[in-house]
Amino acid sequence: MNDNYYLDDLIGALERDVVMERYYPLIAYKDALAAILEKAGATRKDLVTDAVTEEIRAALGNPTAGLFARYIHIYDFNPSKLKEIKGYLGTKEYDDLSNLLRLPGVRLLRAELYLRSGVTLAVLAEKTTQEIRDMVRDCIQRENLPLIVPQPKEVNCHRAVAKMILHTVTL
Repeated sequence: MNDNYYLDDLIGALERDVVMERYYPLIAYKDALAAILEKAGATRKDLVTDAVTEEIRAALGNPTAGLFARYIHIYDFNPSKLKEIKGYLGTKEYDDLSNLLRLPGVRLLRAELYLRSGVTLAVLAEKTTQEIRDMVRDCIQRENLPLIVPQPKEVNCHRAVAKMILHTVTL
């Protein structure tokens, strides 16, 4: 699975209603980070070299550079999550679930709920947060499931990451 995101997408996801709270300090430096990365020619995650990190450190300080160094790996896929779906091996659902498990905070139960609701990475990238929440709510009600609808911030984050995943670099 490819995690070589475009940095414009990662920087674009620096919004309060998308990113985890611990990364909020980077929001104030969003434009400065984008300018430094552009100047360095770092358009993809794999192009963030030690020299680029040093430029960020020199311009914005050590804490910001360190936080950014962690942030660019925030949405890296953890292959151990695939163990959760071994019962689906060889099915079309396996591919869909493995893609949904790439989303931050998504475990098998949420991925299955999304899939039952008709929510895939492509749907997340295309529809609004409210449309996604309505699809999930309708599924929960229709199937009388003892589950809850994801919060707007959670869906916002999933939508942003789905767009990144669908826009990853293939080398």
